[in-house]
Amino acid sequence: MTRRDAAGLCQRAASLLYPRVCPFCGALLGHRAKDAAVCPACVAEEERLSHQPPRLPDGDHDFYALNDKMAAYYYADEVRTAILRCKRGGQWHFARELADRMAVRIWGADPAQKPGQRPQYTGVPGMTLYGCLVPVPPREATGEPSLPALLAKRLGEILQIPVIDALQTTRPLRPQKELTRAERILNVRGVYACRPGADIADKRVLLVDDIITTGSTVSACALALLQGGAFEVHAAAVAADEELPKNKRRLSTEKKP
Repeated sequence: MTRRDAAGLCQRAASLLYPRVCPFCGALLGHRAKDAAVCPACVAEEERLSHQPPRLPDGDHDFYALNDKMAAYYYADEVRTAILRCKRGGQWHFARELADRMAVRIWGADPAQKPGQRPQYTGVPGMTLYGCLVPVPPREATGEPSLPALLAKRLGEILQIPVIDALQTTRPLRPQKELTRAERILNVRGVYACRPGADIADKRVLLVDDIITTGSTVSACALALLQGGAFEVHAAAVAADEELPKNKRRLSTEKKP
């Protein structure tokens, strides 16, 4: 049995043990699921909350040290619920679905053919997308999986790029959600550093996070990666915390499906 055959067998076994579910509502995915990843009831909402194009504007965030920054969705409504299911609800399997949607919406991967399979990224022949993926490290060790680490692992499988745990924190961090925009920047300044021996020298690095709010965390991480020898740093997240454009706002009289 080849390595590819073994990987396919493991993937089929995992789909039987852990059935795929819609990341936005938790419903089991059937044959009518869009891209084998979104249940019919959530298709319109997923499209409404998509960040098009995925590239993030500088004006809404405080970016520095980054060559590019992207997000698949706006951090609102069903997308926010899906992320919080992972971070606060302990439903870590949703990271698999969210990473798959990132691959499709940000890099144009071919959607999975059926629930339980993963998207296929063919890329541009002869062109290397990134040298490695690096997850944003957790604020503190909790013994639970980190959502950025889970996203990076799945994206690494899809994009066929190695994942390197290259970053560490140098001091305790206050929770960013409790801080103002200015306080967030100060909170993360100088707090990230490359781990000794991390193999990122002269590489184009993809930094993976779950949410980009002000941009202060991904920027501070990018600076640490550049100081550790990276050639350039790009950042990608499930969602960006930005004001929804008027054409994407839910009408006050409109009810959730």
